[in-house]
Amino acid sequence: MRLLFTLFFSIIITALYASSGKEVLRYWNVSGASSLEIHGTTNVNSFVCVSDYTKDRDMIMERWNPDDGKWVIHGEVLLDVKDFDCRNRIMNNDFQHTLQSEVYPQIKVEFLELKEVSTQGKSRKAEGVVQITLAGETKRYPISSTLVFLDDYYSILKGEQVFRFSDFGLEAPQKGFGMVRVRDEIAVQFELMLEQVMLTGN
Repeated sequence: MRLLFTLFFSIIITALYASSGKEVLRYWNVSGASSLEIHGTTNVNSFVCVSDYTKDRDMIMERWNPDDGKWVIHGEVLLDVKDFDCRNRIMNNDFQHTLQSEVYPQIKVEFLELKEVSTQGKSRKAEGVVQITLAGETKRYPISSTLVFLDDYYSILKGEQVFRFSDFGLEAPQKGFGMVRVRDEIAVQFELMLEQVMLTGN
């Protein structure tokens, strides 16, 4: 019932600002309960590196545009390379060495334009552009994501992005005189737990 009330309240606020031609802004704090995983494969097996994300400081902003009646997501998340745990000490060292963590200690993920394309129940699908800065190189990729509303103040932004080490001028690690080779392509899966901190209009 509280969720329905909150959604109804949000719709009313949006409608009021729509009639005045003003934007609606919603600010979300990225909670430390968020999950970010890097999935990869070698010529022998697969592996997963999980980020121990505890920042609780990054922000995501939603902007409702009265011109087209759509929500657009902006924001960024900073990840410490050394916070990724691949469940293997050697793999952890290889991962940090490959990403040059001593020189570039953070990975920056920026959501530039995730625009609402459809809604279904408590979920809103969005498509747009994500910009990743890794080892001093920055690349942009098209991305699809889903924003799932959990209750009055919490939601989850989730999705997946595939990229290659070589996109950033990096060489995938090898071990055992090249007998074990990490494949160039890896996938980042994210589930950002968001806490609403403000809903307002300009």
